[in-house]
Amino acid sequence: MAKKILVVDDLKPMRDIVAYNLRKVGYEVETAANGLEAINYALAEKPDLIVLDVMMPKMDGYEVIKQLRESQITKSIPIIFVTAKAQRTDVEKGIQLGANGYVVKPYRFSDLHKRIQSLLEPG
Repeated sequence: MAKKILVVDDLKPMRDIVAYNLRKVGYEVETAANGLEAINYALAEKPDLIVLDVMMPKMDGYEVIKQLRESQITKSIPIIFVTAKAQRTDVEKGIQLGANGYVVKPYRFSDLHKRIQSLLEPG
């Protein structure tokens, strides 16, 4: 059975590109346009991994990961931030909040895919 990945980004073209590429390599993919959608989906469906943008209106990725890490249901789901926020302090904040990875835009899909594989298919 294919691993299920949730892609969260407020920009539809970004969601669509990431989702398309992940489906192409065999993952089942769902998308969310904002933090609240992401939290609700994760609580209901418990995806195997979440690809999460940081900069989103209303609720940024940092708040999303805080809430997901506080829930017994979602606290162990691997989360990879994919964001344009490239400062060292941004990366450190993401990791401190519990991210399992941090990929800076622009990036090559192969880099994101390798990071996902390392979390979902260890060994």
